[in-house]
Amino acid sequence: MAKSSDGRPKRVTMTDVARRAGVSQPTVSFVLNDRRDVAVAEETRRRVLEAAAELDFVPNRAAQLLRSNKSFTVGVVTSGIVSQPYAGLIVLGLQQVVQPAGYVCMVVDTTGDPGQGDDAVASLVGQGVAAIVYASLAPQPLHRSPRLDGIRTIFVNCWPEEGHADTILLADEYAGGRAAAASVFERGHREVAFLGGMRNDYACKERRRGFDDAARAAGLRPADLVHRYGTYQIGNGYDLATEVITEHSPTALVCGNDRMAIGALLALHALGLDCPRDVSIVGFDDQPDVADQVRPGLTTAALPHLMLGRRAGELLLAGPDDAPERVIVDCDLIERDSVGDPPRRRPRPRARSGA
Repeated sequence: MAKSSDGRPKRVTMTDVARRAGVSQPTVSFVLNDRRDVAVAEETRRRVLEAAAELDFVPNRAAQLLRSNKSFTVGVVTSGIVSQPYAGLIVLGLQQVVQPAGYVCMVVDTTGDPGQGDDAVASLVGQGVAAIVYASLAPQPLHRSPRLDGIRTIFVNCWPEEGHADTILLADEYAGGRAAAASVFERGHREVAFLGGMRNDYACKERRRGFDDAARAAGLRPADLVHRYGTYQIGNGYDLATEVITEHSPTALVCGNDRMAIGALLALHALGLDCPRDVSIVGFDDQPDVADQVRPGLTTAALPHLMLGRRAGELLLAGPDDAPERVIVDCDLIERDSVGDPPRRRPRPRARSGA
């Protein structure tokens, strides 16, 4: 790379590219800015692109912004996901798609405070953004700033409490819940308990709906099966599993998430039972470094956080024309070792010391 008079690397310009390619500087501009409204021969276009690559030409985005009035910044407004490794995959997926196209993401976490969110959005809008992406740890309604008129908005794993979103992307919680439950019903289990999260939580309701439809498909009445609700935490999964196994002796537990499933595994161990020999267990999330690390490995429905972010990025780059209002992303079933055939005899927990 050439150096300036003070010894620092000299920035490669379009003039340098034009000289290398043997064309005019405007022709280089037309090619590198993909101006399809200007006729440029394919051979000339090829020479310009090769020259730019050979010189390691880096576009001056600031100059492009001034000339085209186009922003290369995406504002990302999150609610509680920046501190969550697996939910943070939403932001990672978005960045993986938009950054190679020259965009940068400015991420602000509002911690659920609508006023703080409005201030953050005002700051992002003031700096000029191509779009605003709202993203949430759990599927829920989020406050949409009223200062977004005329700015493209995409909601990922959430939806606006009020106002409009150009596109809403959600995981298919229902189909994931149905697949998780079917993984035990199809193995012949008939005494199955559903250990869900909060009763009124959107994800819990959708997963319960999927569970019940899987039971019907297996010829069972959902009302005849055990349903319990909790908090998505390990300790709560432990308590609910202990209660349900002691009182009802199910041969399979379909849990609200992987943390509850871990609690259920611990409860089985405390009760002298084995998974999956005595009781099969299914989780939800496919939480990294959790579901695949426990023994037995946890069969679970995967939350597609990375794919949600990537799809949002693809929609941003594709432009607003004909963008879908809603996109549903699959929750694939990940089969591991925590599901087996039903035991010949229903599990009988041993009495715990001190009980």
